[in-house]
Amino acid sequence: MVAVPASEDECLRCKGGKYLCGLTYCPLVLKSQALSPVIKILPEMKNEYFGPSPPSLFVGRFGYPKVYVGPMAALDHEQIQIIDDPDQWRTDMTMADVINFRAKLLRFMGTEPYKVTDVTSPPKLLELTQEQVQASSPVDLEIKFAKKPKIDLTFNRNAQPMGARVQIKTLQLASTPKIEPKVDRVVGDTELIAFSAVNELYKAQTTVTQITRIFSAGLLGLNKHRRLVPTRWSITAVDSVISDYLRRQIADFSPVQDYLLFQNEYLDNNFWVLFLPRDFWSFDYHETWKQKSAWNLVGAPPRILTDTEGPAGRSTYASNTVGGYYAARLAVLEKLVKMRRKAAVIGFREVGKGYAIPLGVWQVRENMRAALRQQPRRFSDLKMALRFVSRRLTIPMQHYFRQSPLLYQRRLSEFFSPLSF
Repeated sequence: MVAVPASEDECLRCKGGKYLCGLTYCPLVLKSQALSPVIKILPEMKNEYFGPSPPSLFVGRFGYPKVYVGPMAALDHEQIQIIDDPDQWRTDMTMADVINFRAKLLRFMGTEPYKVTDVTSPPKLLELTQEQVQASSPVDLEIKFAKKPKIDLTFNRNAQPMGARVQIKTLQLASTPKIEPKVDRVVGDTELIAFSAVNELYKAQTTVTQITRIFSAGLLGLNKHRRLVPTRWSITAVDSVISDYLRRQIADFSPVQDYLLFQNEYLDNNFWVLFLPRDFWSFDYHETWKQKSAWNLVGAPPRILTDTEGPAGRSTYASNTVGGYYAARLAVLEKLVKMRRKAAVIGFREVGKGYAIPLGVWQVRENMRAALRQQPRRFSDLKMALRFVSRRLTIPMQHYFRQSPLLYQRRLSEFFSPLSF
């Protein structure tokens, strides 16, 4: 389902041409345009597919602990290397670019769900899916359909848009997967716990996207504990595991010397990231969905959602900002490790109505990474930094103060210089 920031009457009057909702594009037209080539190509396949997988897979979550699993394959062979790899997507790609990518990915799945524990003795379809997903380059698949493809394009807040679903009768690998030695070694080590396995791959410069696929396929961890992990859950799990590893790395680093402010805007998502010179790690992350944005369609006043953690990290799930919290935290900690510094960090995300179709938490991770690649603005004190950013945020800074432990817990010297905006 597409989130449309307009009433049904507005949509009927507009018909995608007048932009009565205030957007510069029509979400319904984008969806229709993305599906148009898919609708033409699928009937020509005659119940079979021969072509490349990025390589990738999809693990469903409905019915857990029994889930549908299968490889993903591309109708667009020219862009196969990046079509399902957000780590390589540029932050100048338009929303239409991303949606067109995802519409051209087919989600294959067996006719019956698997138990998540089936990874220890996988059926043939699951075994072949696991084999191809370890590859470092596209793998050709030969597939026969069990049913006519269900053509749709679905959207949700945490995962990338998903294209057509196809139930399959048989699966064969038509090319030999090229598996990097580092992946083969970690997957083959059934005595290595999942936390260490994920971070071994990350240290070997495996992309977060590929680690997520391998983790989702149930190929990491102690043999008796290996499980299929639904795709949506695996994205957040991998972001969380890598972040915990990086947080431990910065513990002995010196603090940043100034108040550093980074910024980036992409797809009407405006990110501000403030590093505070503190001798401890802490992270406050705020999300605000403006009026008529994807998750505030009724035009209610913007509300701040906040999650936070101290030096020891989190012991509970970030239930307010959910997957976005872990994606943002990963980007921040990557930057601190690269700088060989520690800091307390405040992240602000303000989402406008131009982001009418949620594209998944990859957008948060890559937007934050883009912000942190910029040269920061430097300030000598917190008051100056907050005054600067407060003039550029939609919600007055006083509202953030009520929810941010880092802003609330100021140094003693700052009490003698009251913050005002």
